[in-house]
Amino acid sequence: MTTKTADGVVGSTLGPFKITKVIGRGGMGTVYLGEHSVIGSRVAIKVLQEKLASDEGLVARFYAEARAVNLIGHENIVNIFDMNVVPPNRYYLVMEYLEGKPLNHILTAPVPAATSVAILVQVCDALQAAHDAGIVHRDLKPENIFLIKRGRAENFVKVLDFGLAKLLDTERTSTHTAAGLIVGTPEFMSPEQANSAPVDGRSDIYSLGCIAWLLATARLPFPQRGLTDLLVAHRSQNPKPPHEVVPEVPASLSAVIMKAMSKSPGDRYQTANEFAAALEQALRDAPGEKVLVPPPPPPPRAVPTASPPASGGNAPAAALPLQRHTAQFAAVVARLDGTSLGTLQCNDISKGGMFLSTAGELPAVFSKVKITIPSASNLELLAEVVRHVPPDQARAWAMSPGFGVQFLDVTAGLREDINRLVQGLPLQPRTTPSGLNSQSIEALLAKYRDRMNGDHYIVLALPQTADMLEIRARCAEAEAQLTELRKTTKKQAEIAQLESALGRVRAARDALSNAGPRARYDANRGNWRGIARCILGGLGPLDLERQRQEFLVEHPSAAGSAHVKFLASKGYEHNSQLKEALDACENALQIDPFNLQLHQRQAMLARRLKEAGARH
Repeated sequence: MTTKTADGVVGSTLGPFKITKVIGRGGMGTVYLGEHSVIGSRVAIKVLQEKLASDEGLVARFYAEARAVNLIGHENIVNIFDMNVVPPNRYYLVMEYLEGKPLNHILTAPVPAATSVAILVQVCDALQAAHDAGIVHRDLKPENIFLIKRGRAENFVKVLDFGLAKLLDTERTSTHTAAGLIVGTPEFMSPEQANSAPVDGRSDIYSLGCIAWLLATARLPFPQRGLTDLLVAHRSQNPKPPHEVVPEVPASLSAVIMKAMSKSPGDRYQTANEFAAALEQALRDAPGEKVLVPPPPPPPRAVPTASPPASGGNAPAAALPLQRHTAQFAAVVARLDGTSLGTLQCNDISKGGMFLSTAGELPAVFSKVKITIPSASNLELLAEVVRHVPPDQARAWAMSPGFGVQFLDVTAGLREDINRLVQGLPLQPRTTPSGLNSQSIEALLAKYRDRMNGDHYIVLALPQTADMLEIRARCAEAEAQLTELRKTTKKQAEIAQLESALGRVRAARDALSNAGPRARYDANRGNWRGIARCILGGLGPLDLERQRQEFLVEHPSAAGSAHVKFLASKGYEHNSQLKEALDACENALQIDPFNLQLHQRQAMLARRLKEAGARH
């Protein structure tokens, strides 16, 4: 049994992942190793420091990392699969787990030119993709360049930590960084960053030039101590060319590095692609140097999972994966709003997800889709989009364009069906309830008739505090039961009633089984506890705030009225009247149910009241 650490995270669970150990710490948060409690896949989970969670700007910057990575979608940038919050204030990102080492771990001596160029070119590829998406990294440093083994490539690059990233077109208007605040790492900061001036992609090129100088010499270009001296050096001083520090550095490579480190952005390479091309040309021009261009990565598994890249890339393939890759079938795919994406070909399926081929529109990454596999039982799966493979990338990898999805809410029965699909076996038809007669059908219909005039929770016979998994399971159970009963009767009156009940169940499913729609439904009923369940079920703070603004437009006095209750709650708390403080906070939530600050406060007060009760 794992013992929880002082921060209370190791040994706990976040979503489906058991937190097993700390694997890194940074300025904004701690990174933990998480293992899926069912399938054992491993992920890295970055948790925002609790002392920063009350700062809305820092929370927004924390989640900006996931948005930035999602917009870029490049193989040399670490994947982020999810972002969420556990009330009251445990914000976290779920990322792919990487087995390897950060770049600074190889800087015990000058790095040979062929090796350093192979690494730098991959970083340039990642930066070009980011800049094309309108995103500047702003904090490139060796610790944010991770080296892993992929296939034959020993130093395959993954760029990390887009936590300071900004969109180019919001550089002058974003409030994520206060005016005049210097962000980034001083040793690798561009002159424009040091001047607190607006930046673009050329700022990242300068930072990468500093890293290239460090790789060539195993020294920092500006070894000054203290922030002020470093900022002055970046603004006005030039380091020696690397070949004057380490004679083994090719002069051609030294010249490229110095151009990347030019003080004026206009004197640098204007794009990351230009920088990469110059690095490769310098290596070709260097006497006696062999150009080591990293081999292209092998075609990726069509469904990215949260497990780390395999370290044994040359191991012989086992029989089962070969059988899995031969499983091909058609699937009907639709967005949750009912918009059809068509009948798509599945070319690859695993226990965790599948890859769907399409030349058409790709659903957004992190969006959810419903997949129906035509068979005797019309298997239905809920999945989340985790990867795009657009046509140009598909051509490079010799595969079909499309998108990968990860399965959600897999029950034991669904898992058995998926295992059969993985092995290329036909699905078994669902068993029809036996012993049904008009009397038993009538008894079931009577239960539904009693609930048909109620709201969606009443239709499903669930409390308004039911969690998301419970709602989805009840919807699936009720829909399957009514559908099967519909097949067993030929009485038109019963058919009509069953179809009516089925329609109400499906309406309840559409309204309650996903966090966004459920939150809107609950807000109109003052059901703040249901919205708390939505937060636990995947409604992130940005979506929460967007829905809150929409709610306040319709209820303009809600924020003010709730704030009065909030102040009363603070007064009661100051007088140690925790029960009254909690009641006032919950009254405020009933008025302003999307207010994350109130949700956090309610959770804190409820915990304190419970602890106080346990002591007496």
